[in-house]
Amino acid sequence: MLTAVRREINEDDHILWLRMLEGDQEALAELFCRYYEMLYDYGLKLSHLPELTRDSIQDVFVYIWEKRNNIAKVDSVKAYLLVCLRRHVLHLIEKYKKNKKALESVKSEHINGAVSLEDLVIMKTIEAENREQIIQALNQIPPRVREALYLKTYDGLSYKEIAQIMNISPQVARNYVYEAFQKLRTLLVKQLN
Repeated sequence: MLTAVRREINEDDHILWLRMLEGDQEALAELFCRYYEMLYDYGLKLSHLPELTRDSIQDVFVYIWEKRNNIAKVDSVKAYLLVCLRRHVLHLIEKYKKNKKALESVKSEHINGAVSLEDLVIMKTIEAENREQIIQALNQIPPRVREALYLKTYDGLSYKEIAQIMNISPQVARNYVYEAFQKLRTLLVKQLN
């Protein structure tokens, strides 16, 4: 039953994708509305910055619209959007890292003693003790393994879709998810004791 529902959603997505490629703005808007929340959750896990995530999603859809004449039909609209967002967010993070030293020197010269943007983000994200423990445990898991776990548990993607997004084999995706659950279980048990 679940497979039939996914197939129907995929077929509907393909119809919207083809309409969008033909210049239908309503189809683009429907894809945006349909996938925004999932893309936001995924982008936020990668960047930890809400504004950057929102901007990245918009950038991805603007790019798709502007390049629609050069984009081919895709097997999975969901996987395509996740890959585009991942690449864009990681590109922006790399760009940020390159400029970080310059920004830090400007901050220290002009804003002595003020709370940094990073500090505000951290304070808002740590809401409860349980959440903090889970976050600490997740942060101890290697980033690629953590990403596979997120894609499987939060987005409900298949191992094949995870493999496409992360550019790995489905078996490696399966191994990553298994490893993540094992490490998470071990770390949380240690924290509780």
